[in-house]
Parts: sequence; C-alpha cells; structure tokens
Amino acid sequence: MTVLVQAAELIYAHGGNQIFDGVSFEVKDGERLALVGENGAGKSTLFRLLMREIAPQRGTVVWRNNLTVGYLTQESNLDPNLTARDAVAAAAGDPAALDQRLRELEAQMADDLDDDAMTAVLDEYGALLERADAAGSHDAGANVAAILAGLRFPEDRWDSPVRVLSGGERRIVSLARFLIQEPDLLLLDEPDNHLDESARAWLEEYLRARRGGLAVISHDRFFIDRVANHILELEDGRIISYPGNYTGFQQEKRARLEREEQLYEMHLRDMKKLKESAEALTQWARQNPKFAARARNRWRMLENERERLEATPTPILDRKRIDVEFSNERGSSLVLEARGLSHAYGERQIIRPVSFELRHGERVGIVGANGAGKSTLFRLIMGTEEPVAGRVRIGPSIKVGYYSQLAETLDGDRTPLELVRNTRPMSEQQGIGYLVGLLFTREDALNRVGNLSGGERARLQIALMVLQGANFLLLDEPTNNLDIPSIEVLEEALLEFTGTILTISHDRYFLDRICQRIISIDDGWLREYAGGFSFYDRNRGTGALLHEQPVPAVAAATPSRRQAKPGRLS
Repeated sequence: MTVLVQAAELIYAHGGNQIFDGVSFEVKDGERLALVGENGAGKSTLFRLLMREIAPQRGTVVWRNNLTVGYLTQESNLDPNLTARDAVAAAAGDPAALDQRLRELEAQMADDLDDDAMTAVLDEYGALLERADAAGSHDAGANVAAILAGLRFPEDRWDSPVRVLSGGERRIVSLARFLIQEPDLLLLDEPDNHLDESARAWLEEYLRARRGGLAVISHDRFFIDRVANHILELEDGRIISYPGNYTGFQQEKRARLEREEQLYEMHLRDMKKLKESAEALTQWARQNPKFAARARNRWRMLENERERLEATPTPILDRKRIDVEFSNERGSSLVLEARGLSHAYGERQIIRPVSFELRHGERVGIVGANGAGKSTLFRLIMGTEEPVAGRVRIGPSIKVGYYSQLAETLDGDRTPLELVRNTRPMSEQQGIGYLVGLLFTREDALNRVGNLSGGERARLQIALMVLQGANFLLLDEPTNNLDIPSIEVLEEALLEFTGTILTISHDRYFLDRICQRIISIDDGWLREYAGGFSFYDRNRGTGALLHEQPVPAVAAATPSRRQAKPGRLS
C-alpha cells in the first residue's frame, strides 16, 4: 500500500501536559483508521498535527507529493451567505456555484478592506479560479443531491442560507462538502454527530466503498466496527496499532495486556532472584574476596534490569474508570402502562394511538429518525406534555430517574457538590469523595454546573440518578458526551441494575448490549422487536404494531402522573 502520511517520533505537550511522547505511525492508501482513546488523550490534537495547524516540539509529519486532504473539524467553517446546496456544489467544483462565488468575491474586492481581509479574498479568488478551470463543464448537481439525501439533510432546507441553519445542519453540510470532494485522505472528527440512524448507515457504506485513505474519530463503536479496518489507540502519550475493527481491538488489547503483565511479573521474579544472589555473593565476599567480582557483576545486572523495567510502561489491566453502581428498591411489577396514547402538533401526527406496557426488569430501547417523536414520547410518559388522547400510568412504588441529553434538569447556578448533597444527605468530604469516583476533581466539584463540559454534566446526571435510588430509568441519549471507556462502565452498571430501563439512543452498540426489546417510531407508528439493535436492524418493518383506537385523555394531575415529572435538580 502507498503511504499517504508518515508521522515519526512526534512529541507534543500543552499546558504542562505531555500529550504525545515519541509516537510514530503511517496512514496508507486503502486503510480506514479509527482513533480511539479517553477524552483528553489527544485524538483531535493528533489530527491538527497531521494538518500542520500546530507544530510538534519534536518529530516530523511527511505527506505524499500532491496529496489532497479533507479535514472535518468539530466546528463548521461555511460561508453564511451560500445556500446549503451551493456550499456543497462549490466544493464539488460545480461551475454555476463557483461562478456565483467568484462574483461575490469580486464585489468584496471593490469594498474598502484592510490588508489581511483583501489578502484572504484574493487567495480564495485565485483558488476558485483554478478549480473553475479544472471543473470545465462538469455538472455536480446529481452528486450534491445524492449526498445530501444520503445524509438525510431535509430537502426543504437545501436552498436555505447557511446562516439560518442549526449547528447540527451546518455540520452535516460541512461533512457533505468533504465527501463530494473525494480527497486522497479524509480526516473526520466525529462525522456521525447529528446524524440519525439511517444517515449513519448510509455514511458507513459510503466510507467503506470510497477509495483513498481515511482516519476517523468517533465514540460510536458500532460505526467503528462497520467502517474501520485498523485501530490506533491513544493512551499514556503512546499510540498502539491493532488490525481489524473495534470488537477485534478489544479482544487483542486484553490479550496483549495479559501477556505484558505475565512478562512484567516474570521480570520482577528474575530481579528478586538477582538481588538475592547479589546479596549472598556480597556476604560471601566479606569472607572470601574471590566472590567480590561476581557480586559486583550481579549488582550491575540487577541495575540494568531495573533500568530496563523502568523504561517499559507498566501494563494496567484495569484502569481507573467512573465508579457507577445503582441500588434501588424493587417497586411494582407493572412499571408503565400506556393506553390509547396519541399526540400531534397541528396536522402532524407524532404518536398515533398506541398501547404498551413495561414490566419490572425490562430494558427497552427507543429508535427512530431525528424528529420522529422519541423525546415527545418521553415527555408524555413523564407528564411534562399532555397527550391529545389516551393516558399513561406509572406503577405504584415506582421512582423515576431521568437523564436528559440537554442536561436541562441541572441547575446551572449550583455546584456539583451542592446538587449531590441535596440529593442525598452527606458531609462535604463525602460528597467530594463521591464525585471523585466519577472522575471529578475537587475544583470541578466546587465549580458552577453552567461552567462544566458536556462530559462532566453527563457524569453528574449519572451521579444524581445513582443517589436518587430510582427503580425506573428514563435515559435520553445517555452515551452522548461520554468517552468509550466511560460508556463501557455505564453499560456494566446498567446490566447489573435490577430495575427497569427505557432508553433513547443513537448508540447502536449500547442498544445491542443493554436492550432486550426495541420500539421503533416511524411516522407516528410504533413497532416492537424482541431483541437488541442488531435484531431490529435485520428485521426492520416486520415488528408488531402497538396501536389501537384512542381513548379519552386523562388529566395530568393524577397522582401516578405526578410521580413521573422530573423536577429541577437543586
């Protein structure tokens, strides 16, 4: 395989933290690499080093001659005045879109611009002229439409200016621009963010079929399994390469660590024997000088072994992860009952009359396209939104714990320590100790919730659910903002949880591990599948419909409905 990019002995530190310590690797034509590692391990930093946006303190990055690279960052950089369609078409070299942009730049040249602004306009103008010459009479319209449709970008938004698009929509347009350019190497940082299940499946097939090299950062293990044929793990400032997908990487990494631990223990035993031998020879040398040279030789051997062992990273089979352990009282056998439940916004039917039950110990996943009504169903269950018809009943002795993907249940003006102590009485030291188990520092625990990162707010919501002792968990995208190691700890805790779980998630790996049943929502219709995500994926459209005739709506003020309402965590 042709080497596209070669990185050698990269060393990079930031803010006193050693991010990389002499890492080397290659990206080859035809390889589809996935970068995995904990949040803060340096995945996005590595992409920036490859793109020469930042410089390493030592080491080199070499690109193949005339290499074209597309780099999707987590921030979109689009012209706000272009429409979504034109922004993608311009990237493809569509003559009409390029000509329009050239006229816009010519108009800007007539303005009174400072030197930096004029230089930027002239640079873009020159680059576009080159692309216009190369594009000739090529019509990219069909490709633009195919990619926007594949990514499930709403067709009624194709001709909307970028400035009116949501953050998620802009990111999808940015992704489409890089896909249509077909560069030799694609660097994609969380490309599956803001994509629904169908769009992710389309993107997976597209990336598998494209030519060239690919390096991708993603927390979606299902996506990595489908796309990657090579894994690069970033850990402790090093990069370790594994052939295959994520599932194969997990198995190989465990086997590697076990081998390294055995070798490490063997070296420790050898050093112990060398030390005992050196000490014995030293004692004998006091009685007989002829043993002195042998004693010195043993001590040198011991010192060499010690230096070699210190230079070798200690294998860590079980790293420090978030500490999550749910405990709860059982509650009633019937956890949730929905009868004739329906809802609409104007003429649009979000939930058609549906009836279903959840019983103690069940773990059920809710899937569907963005806007299908998944979060609406949660709001109906919790009583924060009234149905058009039907009723929801929460069983007696059921205590609901709610995880919000937007964390709106958290009071941004309080500190994590205050929220923890308000949820369950404990001393300040106990509260800080509890939060440390969720990987918070003391400073984090005393910081305002509004200042926390998305991952920190996610861990805080998990912490509060644990303390509440809920026996019915409503989880809305619980794996968002968590790194893969934290997701895996959460999964283990949920598998040991003895209560009931209803979860919305785009994380298909998570749904496969956790859920025994899947309910899909499509155009207001709910279907039930007796298995995890993979079972649902194989049998789409064949699940049992959960619908019946509507019944009169019940007022939200019934005691059972009030139990489900989430309060502000303060």
